[in-house]
Amino acid sequence: MELTPELREKKRLIIDGLKKTYKVQYDAVQPIPYIKDRLYCVDKVFVEGGVEVCLASELTRDTGGSWERLESYKNIYTDFRLHFKRRIIQGEPGYGKSTLTLQLAYDWCNDVWNSSMRNVEILILLRLRQLGGIKSIYRAIKLFLLAHERRVTVDDIKKIVQSCSSVNIILDGYDEYPNRDSNSNNDVDKMIVMKLFQNVDVTVTTRYLPKVLKETKRAKPTGFDEEARDEYIRKAVVGDNDEAVEQIKRRLYENSVLADICQVPLIFVMFAHMAHDLKHFMKFTSVTHFFKYMIRCFHEHLKRKFKDTRQNIFYNHETEHQELDEIAFEGLNKNNQQLSWNKIAFQERVGKEFYDQYISIGILIEEK
Repeated sequence: MELTPELREKKRLIIDGLKKTYKVQYDAVQPIPYIKDRLYCVDKVFVEGGVEVCLASELTRDTGGSWERLESYKNIYTDFRLHFKRRIIQGEPGYGKSTLTLQLAYDWCNDVWNSSMRNVEILILLRLRQLGGIKSIYRAIKLFLLAHERRVTVDDIKKIVQSCSSVNIILDGYDEYPNRDSNSNNDVDKMIVMKLFQNVDVTVTTRYLPKVLKETKRAKPTGFDEEARDEYIRKAVVGDNDEAVEQIKRRLYENSVLADICQVPLIFVMFAHMAHDLKHFMKFTSVTHFFKYMIRCFHEHLKRKFKDTRQNIFYNHETEHQELDEIAFEGLNKNNQQLSWNKIAFQERVGKEFYDQYISIGILIEEK
C-alpha cells in the first residue's frame, strides 16, 4: 500500500512517538523498589539467563515435553524451532519476562546491529494489565503508547500499521490481563488465535498458557546460572572491582537458602544490590527469614528519611497489615487471580496513610 505524503509524515511521528515512550520505560528499571532514585537503563542491567525452546509438536497445558537451550534471547525470533507467527514466552514470576521485552524495545529503538529487532519497521509493546475493557488494539496503541502525540489519530495508526511490511507485536503479561480467557472477541483474543494480523509476529509473555491457544511455539527463561550472576554483579553493581564481586559471591554461597532462591533473577538482583550496600548482611535459615529481612529493609530505608516524630506511625504500618494480607490472599486464591486493584477501593480498605507509606516504600506500585 503506497502511503500519501501526509501518511508518510504520520508514520514518522508514530515511530518517533513509540521510541519516546519506550525510552521512558526502559530507562526506568529499578532493581530495588525502595530506592526510587536509583534507576537504570535496561541495557545496563540486562543479563542473559538461560532461554529454552519447547520441541513438542502439539501444544499441551503444562510445561512438560522436551526442551532445548537457545544460544541467546536474540534467537527467539530467528531460531527455526520458534519459526511461527505466534509464540509464547512462558515463565514463573521474577524470571525476567518483562525485562526481556524492555531489552527488545531498547534494541529496536537503538538499532542494535545484531538484534532481530533491527529490521522491524514498527514495534508495538503493550502491557496487557492496562487493557481491561479496551477492545481495539489501535485504540490501545493510541492511549498507552502515543497519548502525547496529538497529531496522530486512531485511524492514522490503523492505516499505517496495516501498510507496514514488518510489524512486531509484544503483549506482555497475559496472566495479568483483566479480560484473559473471557472469549470477549476483542483484538487481543483475535490476535492470539490468528484471526487478526495473521502475517504479523505476535509474542505473548505469560505465567500460564491461555485457554484460547490452539497452536503456538513456546520459549521459557530458566533463571541465572553462576556465569549470569557474575556478569550481573560486574555490570550493574560493582563494576570491575574483583574484591567486591568476591564479597557478594561469598555472602551468597555461604548460605544454602540464598543460593537456591537466587536462581530467580528478580531475587538475585535485589540480593546483589542489598549485599553490596549493607555492611552487615544477615545469614538466613529459611526463605521466609530472607523475605522478612528484605521487607524490613524496605521499611527501614523509608524511616531514615524522616524525623523521629513519625517513627511510631511507620512502625504500626510495618507490623499491623492484616487487611493487606487479606487482599493479597484473596488475589491469589480466587478462580481468576487478581494482581492489580482499583486505587480508590484499595485505599478504602487499607486506609490512605497506610497506602501512602507502602507506595513510598515500593511494596505497592501505582500505575495509571
